[in-house]
Amino acid sequence: MENKTPAIQKYNVRTTFGLAEAPEHAAIPGLVPGLEGVPPTDPSYVFDAERMRQLTMFWVGGFKALLIEGDPAAGKTSLIEQWHARLNVPLYKVPCSPTTESFRLIGQLLPTEDGRLAWKDGPVVKACRDGTSVLLDEYNTLDPGEATGLNMLLEGYSWTIPETGETITPAPTTRFFGTQNAVDSRVSVSGRNVQDTANDDRWSYMEVDYLKAELEEALVLRHLLAGKVDKAIAEPIAKVCVRVANSVRQAFRDDAPGVDKPLSTRAVLRWAKYTVMFQSVMKAQGRSGLHYAIRQAVRMSSSMAKAVNEQITLLAGYDENLNS
Repeated sequence: MENKTPAIQKYNVRTTFGLAEAPEHAAIPGLVPGLEGVPPTDPSYVFDAERMRQLTMFWVGGFKALLIEGDPAAGKTSLIEQWHARLNVPLYKVPCSPTTESFRLIGQLLPTEDGRLAWKDGPVVKACRDGTSVLLDEYNTLDPGEATGLNMLLEGYSWTIPETGETITPAPTTRFFGTQNAVDSRVSVSGRNVQDTANDDRWSYMEVDYLKAELEEALVLRHLLAGKVDKAIAEPIAKVCVRVANSVRQAFRDDAPGVDKPLSTRAVLRWAKYTVMFQSVMKAQGRSGLHYAIRQAVRMSSSMAKAVNEQITLLAGYDENLNS
């Protein structure tokens, strides 16, 4: 099999990823613009310097597979998507589940219009041919036996398709990414498997936590400003939403009564947007938009809602009825 050779282009780290602290002339290899399958760029996305440092070393070091682990909505998938968007590298995204079989990833023989069978590449083989990337989302929901079928390709070795006899050799620029929630996470996630040691050993590893407060505030603020929200309104909402979220996350880690899960960045973004939408209506009724909007932004048990409500009151400086 003859691999396609992608056209390489260097991208300045500081300007491409908005990292002012990056060295002025530091550059990362990507591909020329215009290729099919590149994720759309989210102009509101904020890159964390520590995450970028680890991802950059994986990318430029020639490693093949990176497993990213963290709590739900800590930014695992969006990090990989926006990395590829900025570098113009196509990314095949595969939502994994306990019923995902390896042929869905590798490929299979399918009937043609004339009644014959023809091989159709799966996303993993497509990336190997083109020298692009695959994201296996919720990787540890895969059955360990199915995941083991990827071992040779994850390490960059050649592999023969049994049905056709064709040998697949991953192009040098091929990269594999897996994202997952930890099996032992305190967050209620189900259907997670411990992959076998041989498969686990193929992956570099990166653990991600929620964004630092200032970066998460900047992210929320960018989204609100993009929605034409006045900055004087958006800034205090972004600040209090992130402060409450971090307080709830810490309470969750400390096993505080009633707090049975953390508030994700995804939930914080929804909460901030709903707050803007409800704020004037609720204020006219003598009620708090912040307190009202959180119940629409995220499903919570009654005990969790009570605990979160108390944190909003404490950090916003007023209760549900706008009393200080």
